[in-house]
Amino acid sequence: MKVRIQMDPKIVVSIVYVIAMFMVSMDGTIVNVILPTISSEFNLDPSSASGINVGYLVSLAVFLPVAGWLGDRFGTKKIFLMALGVFTAASFLCGFANNLQTLNLFRVLQGAGGGILTPIGMAILFRTFSVEERPKVSRSLVLPIAFAPAVGPIVGGFLAEQLSWRWAFYINVPFGIMVLLFGVWFLKENKEPTAGRLDLPGFLLSAAGFSMLMYAMSLGPSKGWGSPVIMYTGIIGAVLVLSFILLELRV
Repeated sequence: MKVRIQMDPKIVVSIVYVIAMFMVSMDGTIVNVILPTISSEFNLDPSSASGINVGYLVSLAVFLPVAGWLGDRFGTKKIFLMALGVFTAASFLCGFANNLQTLNLFRVLQGAGGGILTPIGMAILFRTFSVEERPKVSRSLVLPIAFAPAVGPIVGGFLAEQLSWRWAFYINVPFGIMVLLFGVWFLKENKEPTAGRLDLPGFLLSAAGFSMLMYAMSLGPSKGWGSPVIMYTGIIGAVLVLSFILLELRV
């Protein structure tokens, strides 16, 4: 006879949401302090390693807009756990990378998982708690997540100094596996029967526009705001985002 443990859905969602979002938020800054170590190990110029963070941020920007539709269409639990699996696996692969090219590739994959996790996690949170409960819950759950970017450089520096820069990525793996197992067992599925078709023109405009803007803003300080690549990328990105807004006002 199978015995299934029952837990309060609100507690389940709170645990899954906080841990997953903490991982994604911390990963945006934990790599900053290990870039010199990575550059030294791969015999690179320090400026070359900046792409490790840029690829992650651009990938986040690309996948954020489509995440909501994916959750509605295929189920928030399924998409959330798939994104968490991608993020966790990519973190593991980043730690095993033996050159800058593979590290950048796995970092982009990690950003794809993180970009889908954030909006889906928020959707699960808001569907679990009532309108009256949401303000209080949001304040209490967002507080630990808000500390993640500040904790990232401290954790990254400690791991790089005491162990290896690779542990800045490996640290996500045990937590990711724990949340995956917990979510598979306790999270409840939710689908929206009226999800409709994907707004493909809107997705393409937003993905290209936001990623180009993110690229320009990330590399602008190091390459110079007057650099042709930064200027053209930023301008085209802004035009595409404006076109996206105008399109969505009519769709």
